[in-house]
Amino acid sequence: MKFTKFTSAVATAVTVLASLAVVAPAAVSANTAENNAAVNGGQALPQNGKTKVGISFGQTQPTGNTGYLRLQQVPELLDFGNHERFDGAYPNFDATGANLGQTGNDRFPNYKSGSTNQTAILNTSDTALANVNKKAWATVVDKQDTRTAAENALDGSGKTDSKNGSWTLSVKADGPLALLDDNGNPTSETTDANLSFANTAYGQTADVFGLTTETQDQGYTPSATLVPVSSITPTIAVSLSTADQQHVVAKAAADEGAGADVFGWSKNDIRLNMPSTFAAKNGIYESSLTWTLDSGL
Repeated sequence: MKFTKFTSAVATAVTVLASLAVVAPAAVSANTAENNAAVNGGQALPQNGKTKVGISFGQTQPTGNTGYLRLQQVPELLDFGNHERFDGAYPNFDATGANLGQTGNDRFPNYKSGSTNQTAILNTSDTALANVNKKAWATVVDKQDTRTAAENALDGSGKTDSKNGSWTLSVKADGPLALLDDNGNPTSETTDANLSFANTAYGQTADVFGLTTETQDQGYTPSATLVPVSSITPTIAVSLSTADQQHVVAKAAADEGAGADVFGWSKNDIRLNMPSTFAAKNGIYESSLTWTLDSGL
């Protein structure tokens, strides 16, 4: 019954509209002219709106440093995961979030109990960087060959020139692992540990902007054939303690290292060794590293 009534109502409406169409005069189209703000109440047509579409992969934030010679990137976070307990017989962890040799002890690959490990890796299609692709990485950008004679003269000591190289990259622990309180601040509950970067890989590219995507690198082309950095430390051992000192990652001699120099480590090769006597408490332990680029002049 309801279906019949609905059909009848539609038919009546169509009939009325058809009748009106026959007797009514032709309608005049009413629109808003473009390029005339006055007729549109303030802003002229055409008008635009923008939608941002985003996706990201891995670590995207550089250090923020600038200059002809700069430390452009370092690992933002080394994530050794979240675990059920600490067993002194299995004191080693790697930057995938795994407790090595201890099956079933890994709760989360993320040390804050997230489902994703936060040790970021380099993603690049630059074949010159194939050795460091998919590794945690640090980058030194060396564009000293673009420094002008006038800028060199600003150094009254006469030590500054327009040659690449003559720099050292090093790393040092800022202190021991500290248990954090509920506000994320370090407490007095600390423990020393050892951190190592093994099998240091190296890549060098002239396409600096292609790697960094920083506007300060646009248009840079090395003035001569690239010469790789000749002194690279295969394994860096860092003591997470107040007694730690600078550990050399790499040294570039004069005329070496033009462009971007990238040093990388597989996440499995970045390891944290806890003291076997460590008495773990439920909570998050953190420390930090400082990477330093200097010329020694």
